[in-house]
Amino acid sequence: MRINARLDDSYAEKLEFLQSATHLSLSDILRDSVDRYYEAVLAEQKRSRASLDKLVGAFTGGPSDGSTRYKQDFVDHVAGKQDVVTEPFKP
Repeated sequence: MRINARLDDSYAEKLEFLQSATHLSLSDILRDSVDRYYEAVLAEQKRSRASLDKLVGAFTGGPSDGSTRYKQDFVDHVAGKQDVVTEPFKP
């Protein structure tokens, strides 16, 4: 894949510094940068997923049919706040 990008002077200076300090080509620097960024984003997603996974099964005591009647529960909750009578939810 060929990449054509516009960078301001500060990024051009950074790239020139990296080329000078590492003796790598611009293509090698960009490949390495994409690899590092990819790994960082992937690791962050895994950490976020692990945090959510800790919540699975962490709560008990809710209604046993909560997964099948959550919409009706929501309608009932909203109706209770507004003092209105609602028809049962029909999907």
